[in-house]
Amino acid sequence: MEFKLWLKNLDKITCSRKNDYLINKTFKGVLTWIYKTEYRGGCHDTSAALFMLLSEQGIDSKLCIGEVKIDDTSYFDHSWVEIDGLILDASVCMPNIGIYAFPPVYASQSLSMLGEPLITYGASSPVGFDEKGMLISSINLSDYSLGNADNPKILWDLTKILSKEIGLRVNAGKLKNKYGAVKRSLIRGAN
Repeated sequence: MEFKLWLKNLDKITCSRKNDYLINKTFKGVLTWIYKTEYRGGCHDTSAALFMLLSEQGIDSKLCIGEVKIDDTSYFDHSWVEIDGLILDASVCMPNIGIYAFPPVYASQSLSMLGEPLITYGASSPVGFDEKGMLISSINLSDYSLGNADNPKILWDLTKILSKEIGLRVNAGKLKNKYGAVKRSLIRGAN
């Protein structure tokens, strides 16, 4: 099964010598939850949750947004996390549109083949972000969460759910106060 291969390969990769165990455990928890719940199209939510969970454990990371290049003519807007310039992307395996599904990326390596990802992060398409991507790239996490009509507390609730997957205790209200003003870093330029 592909998922089992991803987890096996995840344990072979290091991200940051000091915090490898915590980073691995946190990423594995988020990836497992995404896969088991089939949480599709949630890159903006799950990357923000991953960023907050890492931060709560004292791990310095960056929440990113940019375009991802599939081939010479195909791009999509996407969010991910970086640690020391290395990409962590659990949600890329569960997009809304099947053709955009790729193996998760951990420490800038594809978890299916332990090599470079099949996609290019931070690419610049000829047309740029779509309307939703433009909005998300310009607002903070509080405003992003409030924009969810079904659950305006989505980010804080999701992060609390995911914290249980890794055995971490967090308070949704405190997360909002602590991370609400955070904005994603726009990553552009590679092709």
